[in-house]
Amino acid sequence: MNTSGETLRGSARRRERLRAEVEAHLQEQRQQPLPSWLATRTSRRTLALLPVVTFALGVAASVAGGGALTALLVGVTSILGSTGIVQLRRATRMLDNAPEGLLDEREISERDHAYRRGFRLTLVLLGALVALAVLNGFLAQETGVRLVGSVGWMAVLFASSLAASMLPAAALAWHWRAPVDEADDLDE
Repeated sequence: MNTSGETLRGSARRRERLRAEVEAHLQEQRQQPLPSWLATRTSRRTLALLPVVTFALGVAASVAGGGALTALLVGVTSILGSTGIVQLRRATRMLDNAPEGLLDEREISERDHAYRRGFRLTLVLLGALVALAVLNGFLAQETGVRLVGSVGWMAVLFASSLAASMLPAAALAWHWRAPVDEADDLDE
């Protein structure tokens, strides 16, 4: 007969084994060389601009007035944002969400700096949302015309969420340096 203590120990061992497998898989993915199109500084910096494009598409969808154009812009925003998150994390070797045990001191430091920059950028994004709301309220009060309607706010908030989720990885991609190989250390 199985006691609750044995069941808990077995469950804890399974969780620990699963966590070890996930970390091993993540470390294996991080060791894979980046494709050449993703390994250049220019491509990483271009990818780092995806949150801006995602937010801009959300704003465009919000002022499109509803209908098919808004739906198309939200769809493009969704695809671009989802793809952007994956590619940004890939370009930075998933440094923004890797467990600390898999990172060296340099990587932990870079990730911490990226989180701080990402936080500041998130505040800028929130400021842009506030500015859009104030402008929308001012226009509605002065002219009776709303720049952004209720459907539009859903689109811009959706795009803002996607953009905000990309910001730490984008900040990391903008400043990211490839790790120096041990062989390179010997040459110097």
